[in-house]
Amino acid sequence: MKITAKDIARRVGVSPATVSMVFRQRPGISEEVRTQVLAAAQELGFVYTGTGGARQPRILQFIIYKRHGKVVADTPFFEQLTKGVSDSVHALGYQLSITYFYGAENVDEQLRTIKSSRCVGIILLATEMHTHDMDIFDSLGVPIVLLDNWFPSKRYDAVVIDNQRGALRATQYLIQCGHTRLGYLSSKVDIRNFVERREGYLSAIRALKDPTNDSTQRIIRVGTSIDTAQQDMAAYLATDPVLPTAFFADNDNIAIGCLRALLRAGCRIPEEVSIIGFDDMPICEVAEPQLTTMAVPKGRMGALAVERLDRLICGGTGGEVIRISVQPEIVPRSSVLPRNRG
Repeated sequence: MKITAKDIARRVGVSPATVSMVFRQRPGISEEVRTQVLAAAQELGFVYTGTGGARQPRILQFIIYKRHGKVVADTPFFEQLTKGVSDSVHALGYQLSITYFYGAENVDEQLRTIKSSRCVGIILLATEMHTHDMDIFDSLGVPIVLLDNWFPSKRYDAVVIDNQRGALRATQYLIQCGHTRLGYLSSKVDIRNFVERREGYLSAIRALKDPTNDSTQRIIRVGTSIDTAQQDMAAYLATDPVLPTAFFADNDNIAIGCLRALLRAGCRIPEEVSIIGFDDMPICEVAEPQLTTMAVPKGRMGALAVERLDRLICGGTGGEVIRISVQPEIVPRSSVLPRNRG
C-alpha cells in the first residue's frame, strides 16, 4: 500500500499541509514538528511527490555491529565517532538512521529491518567484526563504507586508524624519553585494531637491537574495561614481577585500569613506571597523574566515512576501492617521565 502525506499526518498528529510544508522545506514549522514528521516518514517508508517530481527521502544507515560488546560500548570514543557521522550526514542533506546489529541474534530478521529502511547507503562500524561477518552485508545492494576496521579480501572502502604506526610512534616516544626496559599492556580481546598496535609495538622494540632486552616477552594480557584491566593487573602484580620502566597500553581504558592497580600496589607513577595509552579519551585529563596518550581524530573519521559514502552514492568515484588511514598524534602529559633529562 502506498504511503501518503495523510498517513504521515495521522501518525504525527498534524495536518497534511504541515507535512507538505516540511518536505517542501517551507518556513514556519517548529524544529520539533519537522523532526517528528521526518522520523515518521522514515518509519513508514514515505515517498514524497512534489513539484520537483517523485523522490524518496535520502536515508543513510549507521550500523553499529556488536559481536560481544567488549570493545564497542557507550564510551566517549564511539560517541565522538557517531557525532562525526551524524554532523556530516545532516550537512550533506541526508537523514540518519542509527541501527545496532548483534552478531549473536537473528541475522535474517535484522537484515530485513535494514532493507525496509530503504536507505541509499550504509556506514558500518566494523570494530568488532571479522572478515566472514561481512558476508551477510554483501546482498544489501547499496554502497557501504566501513568505519574503524577493514578486510583485505573484501571490496569495501574503509576509514581506519593507522594503528601500527601510532603504536610504533608511542613506543618510540618512550624510548626517546630514555626507557629501554618496556612492557606492553595487551587487550584480551583480539580485534584488528589491537593486533595492528601489537605489531607497531614489537617493531619499535626490535629496533632497540639489544639482545638482553626482554620487552618482546613482557606482554601482559588484561581486560578491555577499566575495572577488568585493573583486576588483571593487580593479579599480575601479586606475582611480584620485575616491572619495566614504561608500558605501552592498547587503549586508554586499559592504561587507566593498570595505572590504578600500580598505584594501589604502592608503585609511583611516573617516577617508577611510566604509561602511555591510545585514543585520547576525556578521562586522560582527569586521571592522576594525567595520561600521556595517542590522540585519534574520532569525529573526523566519522565525517570522512560519510563524505566517501556520499561520493559513492553520487557516482563520484572511478570504481576504485580506497582505505583512508588517519594518523594518531602524541599528547604528552604527566604519566611519562623522561629519564634522560639533562
